[in-house]
Amino acid sequence: MSSDIYHTRRSELLLAYVSSRISQVDPAIDYVLTDWEDAGLLKPSYVRPKVAAIEPTLIVHCVGALSNRDLLEVDSCLRRALGLIETALDDVLAEMDLTTQPVATVQALAEKSVAATVAYASAGKSRVDLDRLRKLLSG
Repeated sequence: MSSDIYHTRRSELLLAYVSSRISQVDPAIDYVLTDWEDAGLLKPSYVRPKVAAIEPTLIVHCVGALSNRDLLEVDSCLRRALGLIETALDDVLAEMDLTTQPVATVQALAEKSVAATVAYASAGKSRVDLDRLRKLLSG
């Protein structure tokens, strides 16, 4: 699960705990993989937000890779477990090019943002600039 930027700085790999003991899933923190077969797993499996760093020489077998759908859910699971939900939006704004994301995702984000901004304006928050939003929307 480690990123390219992590690999440029560190030699070890970051791994997440994966288990096929589905009866031990804790739905509040674990994620049951939807595409477990596509990932090369032999049985239905789940990811627990338990991370370890190991040297690549200790890897004896590589099964496969998670689907994008499962990666998104594991990402969410890790953020919830680490208490990083509230900080994720700042990362999105700083690091993500929204023009490379699915239109439906960007549309949903825009709608939620506009709804929150209108709610702030209704509550009298002084830093809200609805005129700026109107100008952006009128293109």
